[in-house]
Amino acid sequence: MKTPEMIAIIVVAVIAAAELICLFICSKQRGKSYPLCTVLPVFPDDTELSERLEYLSSLIEDGSLIADTILLIDYGGSAEQLQLCSEFCDRYHSAELISPEDIEAYLKKPYKK
Repeated sequence: MKTPEMIAIIVVAVIAAAELICLFICSKQRGKSYPLCTVLPVFPDDTELSERLEYLSSLIEDGSLIADTILLIDYGGSAEQLQLCSEFCDRYHSAELISPEDIEAYLKKPYKK
């Protein structure tokens, strides 16, 4: 074999080995990802809650939200605000409306993919 053919074979072998190594390393790294949570407090004087929920909706729908869970925490929100939050939670199953007293219990629940 000539030198250019040997070089081509070596380069292809190195690339194939690198791809195999990355395949196994990257697949193991994906298994070690930890869940992320987005928290949105709901205060009675928050006049921009609907805009915040719309923004979260747009992030969810275009796939750019990397959080697995969205927690809407009720700090005395009005009936209208709680209705918006309930509708949001019905629309997106990763969202949940909880009270401040339930935060610790919620975060202690085992993570399920």
